[in-house]
Amino acid sequence: MKLLIVDDDVSLCEMLEEYFEKKSPYKTIIAHNSRDALQLLETEQPEGMLLDVNLKSRINGFDILARARQISPATKVIMVTGVNDFQSIEKAQELGAVDYVTKPFTVDYLEGTVATKIATHLAYA
Repeated sequence: MKLLIVDDDVSLCEMLEEYFEKKSPYKTIIAHNSRDALQLLETEQPEGMLLDVNLKSRINGFDILARARQISPATKVIMVTGVNDFQSIEKAQELGAVDYVTKPFTVDYLEGTVATKIATHLAYA
């Protein structure tokens, strides 16, 4: 089972990769930009994706989410955002995200909230 992590924050990706590789059945795949994310969606067809809303490119997380619904409709997407505002959450849900988590991540938040949401939506325990 594959989990695609899309974020331009390299250290966050490394932390998530290390955590999920050790504590879950998922093989993690990392993309630091929208181009790589879209390519990996197409070639890897991951079961799940943690997707940053604000990528440093002209294609943001919402754009990737909309394209993901066409490229890999079975992939369950959890949005990752540093901004906890209702409009962004609503937009993500309208585009097909199953949930969202907020940054910054602490170890407790990762082991509690993030891991629980992944387990709930991607069915590992």
